[in-house]
This record gives sequence, C-alpha cells and structure tokens, in this order.
Amino acid sequence: MKYSLKKDCRGNLNQKRNDSGKKEVHTFLKHKPVFLFLLPLFFVLHEFTRNYFAVPVAGSLLLMLVYSTASLLIAGIYWPFFRDKMKASFLAFTIMSFQLFFGSIQDALKSWPVFFVSQYRFIIIISLFLFVLIAFALKKTRRKLFLLNYYLNLLFLLIIAIDVGWLTKKMGRENNYEAINKLMNDKSIPDSCYKPDIYLLLLDQYAGNSSLNKMYHFDNSYFLNELKSRGFYIAGTSRSNYNLTPFSMASALSMNYLDAQMALPTKLNLGYCYQAIRSSSAIKFLIVNGYNFYNYSVFDFPGKPAHKYEAFLPYGTSLITLNTFTGRIERDFNNSIREGKFGSASERNKLVYENLQYNDSTFALTKKAASEKTSSPKFVYSHFMLPHFPYYFDKDGKELPIDKLTDFKRTNSSDYIGYLQYGNKKILSLLDNIFLHSTKPPVILLLSDHGSRHLNKSEENTNDFVNLNAVYIPGQNYKQFYDSITNVNQFRVLFNTCFAQQLPLLKDSVSDVKF
Repeated sequence: MKYSLKKDCRGNLNQKRNDSGKKEVHTFLKHKPVFLFLLPLFFVLHEFTRNYFAVPVAGSLLLMLVYSTASLLIAGIYWPFFRDKMKASFLAFTIMSFQLFFGSIQDALKSWPVFFVSQYRFIIIISLFLFVLIAFALKKTRRKLFLLNYYLNLLFLLIIAIDVGWLTKKMGRENNYEAINKLMNDKSIPDSCYKPDIYLLLLDQYAGNSSLNKMYHFDNSYFLNELKSRGFYIAGTSRSNYNLTPFSMASALSMNYLDAQMALPTKLNLGYCYQAIRSSSAIKFLIVNGYNFYNYSVFDFPGKPAHKYEAFLPYGTSLITLNTFTGRIERDFNNSIREGKFGSASERNKLVYENLQYNDSTFALTKKAASEKTSSPKFVYSHFMLPHFPYYFDKDGKELPIDKLTDFKRTNSSDYIGYLQYGNKKILSLLDNIFLHSTKPPVILLLSDHGSRHLNKSEENTNDFVNLNAVYIPGQNYKQFYDSITNVNQFRVLFNTCFAQQLPLLKDSVSDVKF
C-alpha cells in the first residue's frame, strides 16, 4: 500500500513536471517573437535544400546570419515607434517577408492581364502603402497579439521540421550522383598504352551542320573540311543528350545518363548536375592514372575552381538570393546598365564584354598549357562561351555595336552565324597552336554541349540537340567512333580506343524536355 502511494506520488510529480514544461514552452511561444529569426532560417534552409549540392554550407550560414541581423535591426528601428517588441517584430517580419519572397510575388503578378502591376514602381508604391497601413494598425490596436505570435512561431517550426525531413531525405540520396560515376572505379590504363595529352575544347551552343543548314540556311562545310584536313573525324549526325549546359556536361563527363528523378531540367536541379560534374568518372579516371588536370571551364572541380562562373547560370549562394528583392533589383539594374539606361560607359563595358574577356583569357591559357613541358600527361578542359550570345564579332572580325550585345530578345540568325564563322577562325588557330607546341601528338575533343537553343525555335525543339562533334586521335584510329554518337558515349569510345578499356556503349538518346 505504501509502495503504491509512493509510486502514485512519483507519477503525479512527473506528470506535474511534464505539464509545467509544456506550459513553459507554450508561454514562450506565445510571448516571444521567435518567428522573426525563424523566417530567415526557413528561407535559407528551404533554398539550401532545394539546391542541395550546389550551395555551400558556410555561405548559407553566413546568409542566415545576415538576414537574421537585418530582421533584428529593422525591429530595433521601429521599437521606439511602438514601444512594444512584439509589434516591432511583426512589422520587421512583414518587411523581411517582402525582401525574401519578392520574386514569387512579382512572378505571380506577371500572370495578371494588367501588365503594370508587376513593375517595380507599382509594387514598391503599393508595398510601402501597405507597410505604413500595417504600422499604424499595429500602433492603434490595444489587443495583445499573443495568439498571432503563437501561430507564427508554430507555423515556422512546423515547416522548418518538414524541410529538415526533406533535407535528410536528400542527404540519404547523396550517393545518386556517385551512382552514375562508378563506371571507372578501379580501372587503370595499361602500362603498354601511350598516354597523350588530351584537350576537351567545349564550344557552348555550337550547332551541328545539319541544324545550321535547316534552321539558318548556312553550310559549315568549309570549317569541317579544315578539321578533316588536320586529321579530325567528324560525327555528322551527333547530338547532345540534354539541351542545357550543366545537364549536358554532367552526363558527358560522367559517361552516363543522369538520375531520372534528380536531373529534371524543368525543375532546374542544378545542384545535382554540379555535383555530378565535380565527381565525374572521366576526369577522376584520368587524374588517378597520372594526368594533370587544367580546368579552364565554368564549373568547379575538387581543388580546381571554375575559371569563371557563367553569368547566365546561378552558382553558390546566388541560387538562394536570386529571387529576393535585392537579388531581382541587382539583376535588373545590371541589365539596365548593359542597355545603357544607367551607369557609366566603363560599368557598361565591364558587364557587356565579360564573356569576351573570359573567352580571350581561356584561349590564352589553353595555348599556355599546350606550350608547357611536363613529365606527366595533361588533360585540359577549356569551355568557350562561343558562339554563345553575346555575338561580339561578325565573320570578318568586325565588332558589332554594343546595343546588339545586351539582350537575348535582340538576337538574330545572321549575327549568330557571323559570330560562329569568327569563332571558326579562332578555333582553327588554337588547334594549329596546340599541334605546333605539343611535344607528342595530342588527343583533341572538339565538342559543343548542345545546339543553338535561342534562335528559330521549332515546336519539336530537336535542333536544340544537334551539336558539333569532332575528334582527333594520334594515328587516326576512328574505327569505334560512329556518325550518330552522342556526348554520353564520347569518353567511353575514347577510352576504349586509346586506353584498351572495354566499356559498353549506351543507347544514344536525348532528353525530350522543352525549356
């Protein structure tokens, strides 16, 4: 009996402690505006998870700290007006929500039939009016806002918990990009094989000849014949497997098709593609087998950062900030500078000609790499934004007016073809330089990531995939190469030919996703 009473007392005591703990949590969530910090946490965590693999953890934590500090500062600025930390926090929450979710608001307004509602002047004026209205409504009310405070705290804790679950699931699938990169594990180049320097010269958005004939009524035979005269094999009906650069290069360098669930171009899962590129089978195989890797591309590799991050593709924390109010303002302000509406001539030139400077430096670095005398073989990946827009020159090397270089909407077929012809001369000169300075005959892969995607769009969009594919191998043993090869099989055939590998070829197919 005594034991039973003692047990009941302990049970009641534990129950009281639990009830007391729950009450303290309830009181805390009801009286403390924690949502002011949960909002930045949710936003950064959500975008970090959505772009997992592509956004660095340190950068995300710093961004979270910046947004939390901004929230606290805004609340501190308005505290003297309200003399109430909860009301000041509500107004700060409203302003920070506008900053963080501006892109979604603007995109939703763009679907309205009234065009001006999505313009900055309208949104900013209406938003300022609403901020003032909310401020005075908060100032005027005598109600205690405990219920709203409690609701917001619980709401953000719930959706953060959901995102943590989503992140955990993605982390569990972290090896998906590794699954497509297992092909060359434990494979080696036999000692009997000659190890030539290998150059991957990637021409962004260079269309294959059949597409040039069909869509632009241009015959590129002169350039192709010049390649053939130098000993190149031309795959006449080659295609890329994907029609967006990160997807195409992830597949080509991984020597495999991308995970169907992770690589959905319509969702722009760039993080998965970037990580697949970083861990790519082709480059790992060459490095393990003694090759020095020269990275003159727009992608990061372990210990080899990008030569330049491509302006048309978001990278790192810009994937998080891209659609915030300040992110949209910066993007559109830079576009206005490019178009000459704001800023100085030097600021405009810096933005407009950045791809030209990148191309020039990549040509110079590739030539320098070719002239270097090394004891180890070289693998050089040079990614040229050529003939990708902007189209800086015509076929004779004459500069196009700057007003033609500022907006995709102003592109036209003749400018694209002119820049392609200009690029042909640059590429032939580079090839001759590589041959001249190579101490031993090199391998050269002259590929494009996809075809021309922005001009003369067809309903079938098949021309998006028709690409340039030319290869030079010492001894010109092209028996295993074939006319309809796609990029996913390029390194498979190369390694089979040059390094006595026996890699099976994949079925050549393309993504049917429309952008």
